[in-house]
Amino acid sequence: MALTMWLKRAGAVLSVAVLAAPGIAHALDKVKAAGSQRNFWDTTVFYFADEATGVFKNAGIELEVLWTQGGSDCQQSVVTGSMDVCMHTGILGAIAGWAKGAPIAIISATSTGAGDLWWYTKADTAIRSIKDTNGKTVAFSRPGSSTNLLISSIVAAADATPKLVSTGGPSATLTQVMSGQIDVGWSAGIFAADLLGQGKIRRIASGNDAPGVATQTIRVNIAGTEFLKSRLDVAKRFMAAYREAVDWAYTNPKALEMYAAANKSTVEVARTVRDQMYPRSSMVTKPIGNVELSIRQAIADKMLSGPLSPEQIREMLRYVDILNP
Repeated sequence: MALTMWLKRAGAVLSVAVLAAPGIAHALDKVKAAGSQRNFWDTTVFYFADEATGVFKNAGIELEVLWTQGGSDCQQSVVTGSMDVCMHTGILGAIAGWAKGAPIAIISATSTGAGDLWWYTKADTAIRSIKDTNGKTVAFSRPGSSTNLLISSIVAAADATPKLVSTGGPSATLTQVMSGQIDVGWSAGIFAADLLGQGKIRRIASGNDAPGVATQTIRVNIAGTEFLKSRLDVAKRFMAAYREAVDWAYTNPKALEMYAAANKSTVEVARTVRDQMYPRSSMVTKPIGNVELSIRQAIADKMLSGPLSPEQIREMLRYVDILNP
């Protein structure tokens, strides 16, 4: 009997020791996150941070990332339930989707202001600003896109009369500008920033030149409502890890090294782009800045049939405060 009791006690002690031992794997909560654009600073720092530090794993989360072709695809992956979270999607699409009853909720701001979107011309032209573009061709990506809305607003504010032309992504646009097909191109973040430094192109406008946009949240994180209802604690840990990832990106040199490498650029160019186009204040998770302007833009673009009431706005944004204390 004494031997039996001793064996039971020894087994119990051993079990406790095994559970407490470092390095023992515990089950992580999987979160499936769709990314809207890979290798842009604001859209990718969460991934850089997890690769470098395991910030989500440290929060008990196994992060599964799917890179999509843009905000629309990213949002749709959450609407269909194939992904839990969509990272950095356009706020107009998120507002419109929520208002139409899509099973999504805005969970944080990610980008306030549009300093990362910029317009340029070849350095040998006489164009110095949007005011000089009367009768010229000025690019935007696709009809209804943020670049379309922004350049339309910038042109109207400058009282200019260019011809606005859809040119696709930054790479295709650059080709058209350098070959003389388009007078003014558009870009985002670090893309073509090296050409600025080399004096081959001239920057003439920023997305923040559009009235009110500097204080407007233009991209947000969204999540599926079922995910939020059934796994709210996981969502809270996910957002806490995201905020930690953003802090890391602005304090650890490794982030700039990863950003530069991903874009085949230099750390010096990466630092200039980050500091000028993505100031730390632009990546706060709340509040959702100038949401009234976003609603007006969604109505103007026929994405919303009419304004939202104050009660609807509070309901639409309620998870922002819940997940970002």
